Amino acid sequence: MKIDGINHDVISFYKKNTAKAELKAPATKKDTLELSTLGKSLSALSLEDQSINSKEKIESLRNEINKGTYKVDSKLTAQKMFENMKGRDI
Repeated sequence: MKIDGINHDVISFYKKNTAKAELKAPATKKDTLELSTLGKSLSALSLEDQSINSKEKIESLRNEINKGTYKVDSKLTAQKMFENMKGRDI
């Protein structure tokens, strides 16, 4: 059995095929973001309206605490504590 070495025709054939494969590579797609109609309608809400509700809520909570009628939701408290610890990777 005689081995003469590398056949140059095989190498050139390989180079031609790799060049064709590179040309056929699809262009990369860019990410896009579209807001739904609900999302667009939510953006119309102003933050000032929320602060008014927050002030009223704070005042009502203050009154309940002063009267002694405020009830602590232990499940909600535990859930918020867990979420807080989870965010800190404790």
